[in-house]
Order: sequence, then C-alpha cells, then structure tokens
Amino acid sequence: MDMIYTLADHVVNTNFNTLPDEVIEKTKLFLLDTLGVALPGSGAPGVAPVAKLMAEIGGKKQSTVLCYGHKLPAMNAALVNSMMIHALDLDDLHDDAIVHPSCCQFPVALAMAEASAPVDGKKLIAAVALGVDISCRLALGLISGMGFIRSGICGIFGAVATAAKLRNFNQDQIVNAMGIAYSQTAANAQVLLDGALVKRMQPAFMAKNGIFSVLLAERGIEGPKNILQGKFGFLELYKRGEVFPEKITENLGKVYETANVDIKPFPGGRYIHGPAELGIALATQHDLKPEQIAEVTIYLPQMAYNYVGRPYDPTLGNPQVMAQFCAVYAGVAGIVRREFFIGEMEETVIKDPVIAGLAKKTKVLVDEAVKSPTAKTPVTMEIRTRDGKVFKEKVQYLKGHPKNFLTKEEIIAKFRKCVDLSAVKIPGANLKKIVSLTDKLEKVADVSVIPGLLTKAK
Repeated sequence: MDMIYTLADHVVNTNFNTLPDEVIEKTKLFLLDTLGVALPGSGAPGVAPVAKLMAEIGGKKQSTVLCYGHKLPAMNAALVNSMMIHALDLDDLHDDAIVHPSCCQFPVALAMAEASAPVDGKKLIAAVALGVDISCRLALGLISGMGFIRSGICGIFGAVATAAKLRNFNQDQIVNAMGIAYSQTAANAQVLLDGALVKRMQPAFMAKNGIFSVLLAERGIEGPKNILQGKFGFLELYKRGEVFPEKITENLGKVYETANVDIKPFPGGRYIHGPAELGIALATQHDLKPEQIAEVTIYLPQMAYNYVGRPYDPTLGNPQVMAQFCAVYAGVAGIVRREFFIGEMEETVIKDPVIAGLAKKTKVLVDEAVKSPTAKTPVTMEIRTRDGKVFKEKVQYLKGHPKNFLTKEEIIAKFRKCVDLSAVKIPGANLKKIVSLTDKLEKVADVSVIPGLLTKAK
C-alpha cells in the first residue's frame, strides 16, 4: 500500500492532545511571526496587483485578505495571504527540508477556519502542525538538487493535510484529496535564476490548490491512490527515484518537523543569511568602512552556491528578487549598512553605488572542505583591507536555526519591527490583541477573529 495512506492515518489520528509541548509552543510563535511578516509584505512588489485581481474576480465572501481587509473565497484569500507572507522571504524555513512551511499552511488554516467557523485554537494548532510536518517530511525524503522548489512541490500536500484536518476528513477522503493535489504539483527553480517576481507566488499557488483539492474531494472527485510510490508517483518523477523514503515516515507521530523549523531574522533566501550575518559582524567588530576594503571572499557549500552564488546584477529580472538570492549582495549590504532587514530590500538600497562598488570587489567560492552534498553551512567570510589586514569569521548555525533559535522576546521584537514597516496602518489595540491571542492560542474559542485584527484602520 502506498505510503500516502500512512500519512493520511497520521492526519486522522493526530490532535492537540497528542502533540508535544514544544510543537504547540513553536506553532504559536510561528503564527505571530507569520502575521508579522505579512505587514511589510503587503506592500512588496506584485502583492497589490494580485490582491486587486482576486478582488475583481470576486466570489463568495468567506475569508479575510490580511491587511487589505476585504473577503474572498477561501482558496483565493489563501493565495493572496500566502504571497504577501512570502514576498520578502522573511517567513520561516525548515533548513534541512528547504521548505517555507508557514507561508503555505497558515493562510490555508486561517482561510478555512473562517469558512468553517467556529474553529478553536487547539484545532488550528493541530492542523498546522500536521501540514508543516507532512510537507517537511516529504521534502526530507528527496535528495537535494536544483530543479524544483520544495515549498511548492511539497507544500501542497501539507496544505491538503491542514485543510482536511479542519474539515474532519477520514483516511479515504484525505488520500483522494492528496491525489487531486498531485495533479497540481509544480514549482521550478528557474524563477530564482531569472529573478522572476512569480517566485513569491509559488507557495501561494500551493495554498490555493491545497484548499481546492479538499473541496473537490468533498464533491466526489477522485485522485490517484499510488501518489508517492507508484510507477509515476511523486518520489519517482520529481527526483527520478533518488530518494530517502524512510525519512518520510521515520518516527511519525513521535517527532514533528515543526520543532526543526527556523524563524528568520533577515529577509531573503536562507542561503544569503550567513553572508549577511558575517558582513554585519565583521564590519561592526572591526569598524570597517567600504573604502578601506580591498577584497571580500565568501565561501559557501556547493548547494548554497548553486542557489545564491550568482553575481550581483540589479538589472537581472526584478531587483528585489535578485537581492533575495544573491550572497554577494547580502554580504556587501551587511558590511555597508551594518543591518539587513526590510530596508535593505528597497530598490534604492539594492542599487546604491557604494554597495555596487564593493560588490565588484567581492567573490563567492565553493568551500571545498565541505563534503556533504546537502550541507548548507558553514559559511565563511574573509575581508582583506587596503592596508593588508585580514579579517575572517565562520558561522555554523545561522541565527534562528533550532540550535540557535530566536528567543520569544526576539520574535516579538521582530513582529514590532514589521509593524513599524507595515505598508498599511493597523490599529495599535489590534496588534496588542494579536500578540495576546497567539500567546494563548489554545484557549481561543473561534480563531476566525484573528485575520480581522490584522486589517487596516477604517
């Protein structure tokens, strides 16, 4: 029997009371962080046109579009919300799975909770924890390599798990919905290489399609059943059979991958965080000015180099997307600005002549000492000054990694920074209530109140 049935049983048999305390607490923190990054994300390039398009398409007013405040059919609200959450690449990430889980799962959960109200906090936590666990487990079962973006090809299965749990699906219904989702699974890495704005929509497509798959299954549409291990199943097609299938179900129900998700202190792809962190640290510790620097060298593992080792070129595609996946830019911006947050993703900063000048003196090399083909760290930066001094530093566990996790206070501080940089004005009382509700989410009787709090003042 296909492994998808085991995952379906996992969804059916899991509830709030079976979750480890760490998973419950982290899920609540992830919700606060996710709502926070939506605020500046609502003004990111591409979000407003998509929000307007979906409003023009219209439909049943089921679920709230964050920040903007209007309501759309659940799956369309999930699409817009997912896009704004992921737009600045400031949302959480599972480092090993290379999946952005919350930008897909929370938009699905909140949209479906509004459409299926009342849904209490315990049920929402369980549904999201399952969606995160399944999407990350599937990604862990794939051997690393370029080609597909896992937040898309794996995120949709998590979206189905989340939505199906909120709809109280049984095993057969879940398998059916997963099969329908498999017919819509796609997300390519070419968007990264070309700096395409649609990159920030790939998890959004999966959030929408995950809900759509569940709604179709409710109406009797059938999907394939040998979804993962069939001759043309997911594991064979997407990685040509080069897989670790045992990782998909290993310790299922005992270990939840939610516990292994990072909260990101910086925007942009996770692979640029090492250069950003090191650039800030070296420039601050040694009071380095751009004009003092003769050369910067960044050493990355092969996999990280494949994704972000490109030259700095703000004329390639969308400048913001280029910056989000360029180690040179992150390292240099960290040195020049001694900060790397949303302001460093503004086009005027990306094209700053000082940054452009130092970028010409910066190179990215593969760290040949790192032998693992799946390693993302360590990251090393070496700075040579014009007077012959050399400064070098390495980072093994990036800030926000489970072994170097942000404190609750740091997560709340990040939320407040996002509030200050929000594209829309949210009433202060609403923001305080969001912090309080997420902290005590398991006690909230109807979570449909939460999206309405994160909308602009009228």
